[in-house]
Amino acid sequence: MAIDVFKIKKNDKNPPIAVALQYNDGTAVDLTDSTPYFIMAHRDYTPYFSGACVITGSATGQVEYRWTGTTDTGSVGIFWGEFEVNWTGSKMTLPSDHNLQIHVYEDYN
Repeated sequence: MAIDVFKIKKNDKNPPIAVALQYNDGTAVDLTDSTPYFIMAHRDYTPYFSGACVITGSATGQVEYRWTGTTDTGSVGIFWGEFEVNWTGSKMTLPSDHNLQIHVYEDYN
């Protein structure tokens, strides 16, 4: 995963947050038969929202979270973000060693 800080304006829907999910050793997470989610929380770790991701490369771990622009980017602030991949009977949270920062900035029109 190359993103540590993602920036977007309030109520915007683009760009999507697109990442390649990887294990700590850099190998791709195989997303076959999985359901990945993007989860965002307030800075005090209280949940803000979660939404399903679109898998854009199953074997390469590539996913996109496509913003709705109302519930997810509707509040200005700095948030924590992570991806959760669910398979039958197990789950993995990525990145596993830190949180992503999501900055939602005020839009002036």
